[in-house]
Amino acid sequence: MFDLLNAVLPPEGRYCVFGGGTFPDQRFVDTREEAETIIQEFVGKKIDAFFGCAKFGPANDRTHSNAQYFRALWMDIDCGPTKGVPNDKGIIEGYLDQDTGIAELQKFCKTTGLHRPILVNSGNGIHAYWLFDRTLTRQEWTPLAKRLKALCKEHGLIVDPHVFEASRVLRPMNSANFKNKNAPKPVTVWNEHTKPLSYEAYKELLGAPDLVEEPDFVPRAMSPMMEALMGNKVKKFKTIMMLGEKGCAQLNYCYENQSKLSEPLWMSALSIPAFCVDGDKAAHKMSEQHPEYDASEVNQKLKNIRKNGGPHHCDTFEERNPGGCEGCPHRGKFKSPIVLGVEIEQATEEDNEVEVETKTGVAKHQIPEYPFPFFRGKKGGIYVRPQQDDEEGEPKLVYEHDLYVIKRMRDKELGEMALFRHHLPHDGMKEFAITTASISSKDELRKQLAQQGVMAHHKQYENLATYVVTSVKNLQYTKKAELMRTQFGWVDGDSKFIMGDKEITKDGVFYSPPSSTTDFFAEKIHPKGDMEKWKEVFNLYAKPGMEGHAFAALAAFGAPLFKFTGLKGAIINVIYEQAGSGKSTILRMCNSVYGMPYEMMAIEKDTLNAKMQQLGVMNNLPNTIDEITNMLPKEFSDLAYGISQGRGKHRVKGSENALRVNNTSWQNMTLASANASFHEKLLILKNIADGESVRLLEYKIEPNDIIGMAYGKEMFDHQLNENYGHAGEIYLSYLVNNLESAKADYKMIQAKIDKEVQFTSRERFWSAVCATIITGGLIAKQLGLHDYDMGAIYRWMKKMLSEMRLDVKPPSESPVTALGEFVNAHLAMNTLVVNGEVDARTNMQTIPGMEPRGELLIRYEPDNKHLYVAAKQFKEFCVKQQINYKSLLKTLTDQQIFLEAVNKRMSKGMKLSSPVVRTLKFDAGKSEYLQLDTMTADEDRDSVVSD
Repeated sequence: MFDLLNAVLPPEGRYCVFGGGTFPDQRFVDTREEAETIIQEFVGKKIDAFFGCAKFGPANDRTHSNAQYFRALWMDIDCGPTKGVPNDKGIIEGYLDQDTGIAELQKFCKTTGLHRPILVNSGNGIHAYWLFDRTLTRQEWTPLAKRLKALCKEHGLIVDPHVFEASRVLRPMNSANFKNKNAPKPVTVWNEHTKPLSYEAYKELLGAPDLVEEPDFVPRAMSPMMEALMGNKVKKFKTIMMLGEKGCAQLNYCYENQSKLSEPLWMSALSIPAFCVDGDKAAHKMSEQHPEYDASEVNQKLKNIRKNGGPHHCDTFEERNPGGCEGCPHRGKFKSPIVLGVEIEQATEEDNEVEVETKTGVAKHQIPEYPFPFFRGKKGGIYVRPQQDDEEGEPKLVYEHDLYVIKRMRDKELGEMALFRHHLPHDGMKEFAITTASISSKDELRKQLAQQGVMAHHKQYENLATYVVTSVKNLQYTKKAELMRTQFGWVDGDSKFIMGDKEITKDGVFYSPPSSTTDFFAEKIHPKGDMEKWKEVFNLYAKPGMEGHAFAALAAFGAPLFKFTGLKGAIINVIYEQAGSGKSTILRMCNSVYGMPYEMMAIEKDTLNAKMQQLGVMNNLPNTIDEITNMLPKEFSDLAYGISQGRGKHRVKGSENALRVNNTSWQNMTLASANASFHEKLLILKNIADGESVRLLEYKIEPNDIIGMAYGKEMFDHQLNENYGHAGEIYLSYLVNNLESAKADYKMIQAKIDKEVQFTSRERFWSAVCATIITGGLIAKQLGLHDYDMGAIYRWMKKMLSEMRLDVKPPSESPVTALGEFVNAHLAMNTLVVNGEVDARTNMQTIPGMEPRGELLIRYEPDNKHLYVAAKQFKEFCVKQQINYKSLLKTLTDQQIFLEAVNKRMSKGMKLSSPVVRTLKFDAGKSEYLQLDTMTADEDRDSVVSD
């Protein structure tokens, strides 16, 4: 049976197998069996599998230098409906279908004389392999691959131009193309028969150059930086000759006197173009006027010069043409005239497409053109062209690495900013922002750039500062400044999601520089450690009996959906009466989906304004507050209403009579922990706390030993703190790309919950919280982010809601009860009980049955059942208890209990007399709950007994 890897790979070296999943997996193994096992592992997981087309050395990296053994030449032809038409740059990248691609390949082989290769159907495109009869080194293989690439271009065969690389990977047979996971395409071999040829045969067939040995080391005399800079320098013979009289007199003489040059001087003249990029054509221009000119002889001379020597020195020219260097303006300044042809080669658009390491692998990145008079070198770096009045000037190096401004942004607090990208050889690409205020100050700019690793010598810095300012000014003419994000969550019509310093879009994940508002929180939202180790901890809540823990942790996935409930905010309070019982751990588990488990939490000691500020920044991400047990009922009431209102408070500006508009808003859920119930605490604050209670979903978690203490400490306190922040980007990327589907799932699940739990409109906050958490949990499980039993969590949720409803019933307080509450509150200290009429026998006021010990607020007259209440204090009581004062009096009027508002001397019948006050007069005889006769009778009886 045909084996593709055995056919195209040499016996020497190590296999490389690459899995192109969400998290790229690259492995190096020694045997064919190990390679096949890994390939099938990837296929089983529906991950695209690839193999290295070369065999590798001992290092575990897929670099050109580590690709050491070759047995084939290869090419990749892309096919498909989008490949055979011009892309947005007007470039055609392939063919409309595989049949067309095969036909074009056959035509190419016939034209170039190449025989039929091994052909592989890659699922969409075509892979072709031509075999060698022995193992080649990279030095032998590279010129052949480059020549094959050049032939494709010369003959119009459209191939992937990047595939002619030593470290390239392609798809193995017996795998599949999973670009469409719903309809994967098998990778099969169309033709397995081909004839291996020798290195020499391919070299002649392709017209490849002679082998040039590559040094395996960089000479010690040249630093890594200088080696990189040399890559930007190119020698052009045309440049030397265009200088005319200001150039090399010896070369001018040789060109003008070709017909009579001596052989040695002619060889010196040819030695200069031989090492220039335009040397082949120039060498013939320097020779064609000689009577014995022979093109083939010139070519052979060039070949010998390049093989055996280098450009001749000025001393050699002077030796062979004495006096030719007299009057030369460059005499003594350099050793060879080839220096006059050295130019800094400017990068082309193709050069500006560079590879950048990302979380998901290597991606293509386009570096923009630098603003005039600056330009990018072919191999990178910033250069500035000479000024117009500097005729002999050369481009100067500004900075040896790539650094450029990609956009202008506006921060509401710091003003305009510029977003930079910086490329370093080993650190990859980094983005950072600097305010234009700092850019305008050279010293501050230098400091800011140095903090980001941009190091420049003093002489360089003047040009570097000018370059930065020019870049920003250039953008002011070409692009509008973007507003920096001041909160996380959905933006731009819900088409993108901001998470920390990432902008998650349908096109990928991009850097979104934090504003001054989000910077504090953004640095806490990032991945660390390993996804699988985080998942191991998160799945501890998948154990039976941990459904309450799991429900709260899944708020991480429910929060981004909460916006689509139409509500602004709600609170989940997890009660665990024992200290150190793990309720804070639940909040940390929730936070770990996006970032640092502990640092993302607010704490009880944070001010209310600080808590609201965090709410505004988190916006559509989960908000957590640890340990709110000691929060006073009034503080919690304010927090509950603030969360549900969805925005911060407006304030008046301190220096002027104007409103400071608050732009902080949110739509999310807050997960909190406490040792006590806030439903109960709210009833201490006021009789009717239904407004806050329905915004609070609260449940108790009983202690258990499902997760052992020692094991839990290791997992929650250590492993979780070292592994977090991986799941959020995966989950949010799914939502961004499938939002309508997720919203439809939410509506369906909410309808199911509402029907089964029989939610009312009063309980809409509970409904929204439960539906978003269940929906988010189901989606996250579908994405492989946890292994929770969602059915068990759903059943637990229904039971929890039934129990909570018993504790949080709709308000049933009557106006009579509210009045009774006021009387009870002031009965012992502030009440006078005395008859209203004068005794007919003695014509004197009856002795009071009860006298106040403090401020007189209530007067009760047993003889006529009239109850007088101080109007001002009763109104304040109603306001504090959030009872509608006017509605209460109207209801009591309809019940003929409230009679009128009257001016009354409340102390009549006491030894001391007080002024008249405004009172509310009630008929206590209409309700047994308002009569004080029984109470005063009990007091008289107690007095007799004590006597």
